[in-house]
Amino acid sequence: MAFNRARGRKGVIEMNTHTLRHMMALVAAIGIFLAGARQLRAAEQMKIDVALAKPYLMAGQKQTSFLRVGLTGLPIDAARRTPVNLAIVLDKSGSMQGDKLRKAKDAALASIDRLGPNDIVSVVAYDHTVEVLVPATKISDRAAVRGAIERLSAGGNTALFAGVSKGAAEVRKFVDRQRVNRIILLSDGQANVGPSSPTDLGNLGASLLKEGISVTTLGLGLDYNEDLMTQLARKSDGNHYFNENTADLARRFGYEFDDVLSVVAQEVTVRVTCAEGVRPIRVLGREADITGQSVTTYLNQVYGDQEKYI
Repeated sequence: MAFNRARGRKGVIEMNTHTLRHMMALVAAIGIFLAGARQLRAAEQMKIDVALAKPYLMAGQKQTSFLRVGLTGLPIDAARRTPVNLAIVLDKSGSMQGDKLRKAKDAALASIDRLGPNDIVSVVAYDHTVEVLVPATKISDRAAVRGAIERLSAGGNTALFAGVSKGAAEVRKFVDRQRVNRIILLSDGQANVGPSSPTDLGNLGASLLKEGISVTTLGLGLDYNEDLMTQLARKSDGNHYFNENTADLARRFGYEFDDVLSVVAQEVTVRVTCAEGVRPIRVLGREADITGQSVTTYLNQVYGDQEKYI
């Protein structure tokens, strides 16, 4: 492996497998090579785990197996965490009236309280139109941010695509590879104004990933479009949470902030080079480039105390 330390820096992990016949031979063939001035820190903050679904493959026979490459971020000191550039995008359509909107605001307010003076936040709300409640700014006037969220009321249809696009525009104002650039979207319904298919939202997510922006989606209730929300999250390398009722909302918002505030690596490229006679076929659940014996894929972020894998 060779990769550069993350706090916004691009990294490459290279694995050359001299043989896939035996699991021990595969592991023995992986070396760790770190480039750049922060070699020791990078080694301390990430670890790799590689495994084959079948520990042995029969020589001389055509067969298929799965290779799992996992990257785990080690715990990070909160005082040294990467600052965030965050847009909170809230659905305020008519179906959010009552307890849904109240709990959504409570979750957003609790999250705001966890941000520090070097973090940037924006708040966007949408129904059939989109409103920027808090333009992207550092948390210097916490009371003003909280007041804008508290005044939010529900009504109208659901312009989800436009809401995410406006959140992305706010993030772009301060987009920086030295920050964690993230959109957190909450919705309880269908996208019925503007582009509204899973493909449309998946394409939006993929384009944002190229800018280093991930989208985390929180679906609330039983009627939201899960395909649409999961495509948006998956294509942007974000997270997706299903919340059956409002009781789960604050906890899931908290989980997401745990991730946002514990990023140890960003823009990590994973490259797997197979030995002669081994043909890579596909990567499950991620976009990847397969050229000859090499597979290249991308992880936007790796979190402390969590594993991401291909």
